[in-house]
Amino acid sequence: MLAEFAVLAQAGAFSTFLNTVVKGLAIGSVYAIIALGFVIIFKATQVVNFAQGAIAAAGGLFVSFLVFDKVGDAPKGQTPFTSWRAPFAGEGLPDVGEQWLAMLFVSLVAGAVVSALAGVLLPGGRRFLYAFAGAYLFLAVISGFTDGEPLWAVNFLIAMAIAAAVGLALDRPDPRALLPFIGGTVATFVFLIVIGAIDVGWLEWLGNLVIALVFGAALGMVLERVAIRPMIGEPLFSMAVITLGLEIVIRVFTNDSVKILNRPIEVPWRGDPFVDETPGGFRFLDSFYNYSYFAIFAATAISFIAVFLFYRSKLGVAMRAVSFDQEAAMAQGIKVGQVFAIAWAFGAALGVLGGVFATQPPIDQAGAVGVTTAFVAFRALPAVILGGLDSVQGALVGGLLIGLAEIFAGQYLSQWTTTLGPGYQQIVPYIVMLAVLLVRPFGLFGTPEIRRV
Repeated sequence: MLAEFAVLAQAGAFSTFLNTVVKGLAIGSVYAIIALGFVIIFKATQVVNFAQGAIAAAGGLFVSFLVFDKVGDAPKGQTPFTSWRAPFAGEGLPDVGEQWLAMLFVSLVAGAVVSALAGVLLPGGRRFLYAFAGAYLFLAVISGFTDGEPLWAVNFLIAMAIAAAVGLALDRPDPRALLPFIGGTVATFVFLIVIGAIDVGWLEWLGNLVIALVFGAALGMVLERVAIRPMIGEPLFSMAVITLGLEIVIRVFTNDSVKILNRPIEVPWRGDPFVDETPGGFRFLDSFYNYSYFAIFAATAISFIAVFLFYRSKLGVAMRAVSFDQEAAMAQGIKVGQVFAIAWAFGAALGVLGGVFATQPPIDQAGAVGVTTAFVAFRALPAVILGGLDSVQGALVGGLLIGLAEIFAGQYLSQWTTTLGPGYQQIVPYIVMLAVLLVRPFGLFGTPEIRRV
């Protein structure tokens, strides 16, 4: 009898240990994705982007706006624009005019992102922006007088056409300069048509995730162009403070969308509690494993493989050159501004991906964007510092180590909660970080800097 109890105890201990490891690796993978966004921006610009958490929350909202508000279900006004309908809001191909306009809008944004990543600015420059703003405001006022409700999508497209005509007429660019924009727009539109025609739920969700990543990249490039690039040459502390300001501004906007009701992102693996015996996961050795753990593993692997391959491309080599010496890179003909835009685009897209999974177990059980989603970046900050601010492999190792430390502390020190206090496990990552920094001040994989006085 005692032998049987010993076997059962050992089996239970192993099951708990295995579940703790998987959960720790899952939460560590989310931290690694967030940390990778920090690292890419820091390597190119030497700026610690404290707005990464707010961008992550905004990315979760992007996905929610795309998957939660459906035709006939959500009243107008629930989405950020009163007439917005997501491209995959209905069944099969879009059957509502606003959906087709949304598809065209998404395609245009994707084309602009592709053009910017290729280093080709759309024609017209500031004249394009002035023409677009003037045309859009005029059309909004006119439609408000006629219909009582501004037709934002129609107005946007007409204003874009007017601005494009003004830019082309004034600049008369080389037609080849428009190829990235045209190619990105057409490819995205075809992509949306194909996904809509297939009409498979999980595939449409992945399509919405890709759209959210595109919007995140666009947001990152806008933030870099408006707030960071004018500060080039200024003290790095000033630039870091600016990112803190951006974090507050973006977080306030996201909190306004979720402070009354959290925004679900309706992941395809959540399961149905009325149909599935174990919704959203499965049981193994008496422990429950959520499907989100394995989705996080897949997303992390794809992210790091994509960055690994990118750094071996021409643009990746340019980014590494800029991170090493900006003046030398400029002397070799590298466009530093383009590299900065690419870094912020990648960093923001990774923030969006991390924000989506920050709404899932093991970080959050609600599966929805809330007011605490933006704080995931501060939870991941020890992983960034531990691995090294300029190290991609450090982001992965640091994220996994911090995740394991947090979950193991929560599991195996829970009997001393009365002494340690509730929430003690969230302090453990910072203790681990401080302990390592005392031995390696630049992190496990960071580049040491030697300064001679």
